[in-house]
Amino acid sequence: MEKVERKQRYIDRLVLWLSEKILEEKLNNPLGYAFLFLSAVVLAFLFSKIGATLAMILTMVIVGGVVAVVCLFNAEFGFLFTLFSSFFIFIIKRYFGEEIPLGAVVEVLLFVTFLGIFFKKSTENVRKWQYTNNPVTIIYLIYVAYMIIQAFNPEMHSLDGWLHIMRKLLGFIMAYFVVLYVFNIRFLKRFVIIWIGLAFLAGLYGCYQEWFGLLPFEENWVRQDDLRFGLYFIEGRFRKFSFLSDPTAFGILMAISGLFALVLATGPVSLKNRIILIVASIIMFLGMAYSGTRTAYAMLPAGFAIFVIMTITHRNTMILTTVFLAVFVIIIFGPIYGNSTINRIRSTFEFSSDASLNVRDINRASIQPYIYDHPIGGGLATSGVTGLKYNPDHPLAGFPPDSGYLRTALETGWIGLILTCILYFIILRVSIAGYYRSRNRKVRTYYIGFITMFYSVIIAQYAQVAIGQLPGSLIFYPALAIVVCLQKFDKLTK
Repeated sequence: MEKVERKQRYIDRLVLWLSEKILEEKLNNPLGYAFLFLSAVVLAFLFSKIGATLAMILTMVIVGGVVAVVCLFNAEFGFLFTLFSSFFIFIIKRYFGEEIPLGAVVEVLLFVTFLGIFFKKSTENVRKWQYTNNPVTIIYLIYVAYMIIQAFNPEMHSLDGWLHIMRKLLGFIMAYFVVLYVFNIRFLKRFVIIWIGLAFLAGLYGCYQEWFGLLPFEENWVRQDDLRFGLYFIEGRFRKFSFLSDPTAFGILMAISGLFALVLATGPVSLKNRIILIVASIIMFLGMAYSGTRTAYAMLPAGFAIFVIMTITHRNTMILTTVFLAVFVIIIFGPIYGNSTINRIRSTFEFSSDASLNVRDINRASIQPYIYDHPIGGGLATSGVTGLKYNPDHPLAGFPPDSGYLRTALETGWIGLILTCILYFIILRVSIAGYYRSRNRKVRTYYIGFITMFYSVIIAQYAQVAIGQLPGSLIFYPALAIVVCLQKFDKLTK
């Protein structure tokens, strides 16, 4: 009995010692240095014995394992690294091949980070969900519960599509709650810097594609699929997609990021930072223009309109309004006729002559009887291309929703559509109330920046499925959490 107790004491001491060295000191000690040295020696020996391909795979596994461990114990790093990774996974897939499941990397990193939150909660024994009791979180959880109930929708022929949608939705939930957990003013600044910095790089690369052409592997990727080529090559030029998944995701991201950067530039920032933000927004707006995404073109005046309405008495707003209206008038009415990019922007605001818009209106009218007859919809992943993949025999399979709201009405019914509209209303109401309640200029600038982004995306949902694509979803949903938490830190920001 004494031997067992002595052995248990040794084990407890060892666990306590390792916990101190790994968790508290984060291996910044002789144990960590010895571990790194031995790891380097072992890896060098293994790489000398195996081929280059296996060595690369082994390196990726080891690096991925190390990153996963860090994400497990550092939620802020885990989320920011996931956000960073989401910007580059698509260009890596295009270069090495579509069969590489890099999209799952983002989900795994989010899951590990989310799992680490519960680990820290149990060790710290403190309440870390103090910001969950708010209207946004409550309506969001109700919305998620409704999506879970969709698994029992009798109109849905397969659970595979439901699982596919729920997997993405759970990723958004984890991102939302991770930011609720890690939020502070320092995190907010880091999040904004990384977001704007990466969006600027994406816009800059989109401009490079426009000015110097697509790289060979990018053009080959576009031409591999006839449908993709037809969507990307319009009027003798390629729509630009930077290193993101497609031109639509690129254009929408550039619209919200450019708007947010421009709003920050009107706030209490130094002249140097104001110039940086304005230059970054110009590059992002150029990238948006080269994407050929009409929805993104419409998002710009929509977001700018809500910004002007809420800040009309500010001097910077009046200056920005004058410049914006002058540029807008020149683009729409100026004597410029040979530029395909400007011609496509103009076509966005010529509603009567837009053939694609007329087709969409006809499609909406034809499918309305189905929506009226199915209050909970046809089930998740039953419409459009995903419907053909997961529910090929469904009446909605192959029907092009071409709108986030229409897809919601088709797949979750008019009940789901009402719930979605309530969710968006509460998001805007909480954000706008926080803006008018705040007396801190920096906090108010963040508020109006997020409001501008939310409003433009909500408007874009009418013409496109604008919410749900990477990396935009890792900006939209964390932004919801930031707005929820921002009022708590109003007095901490100077």
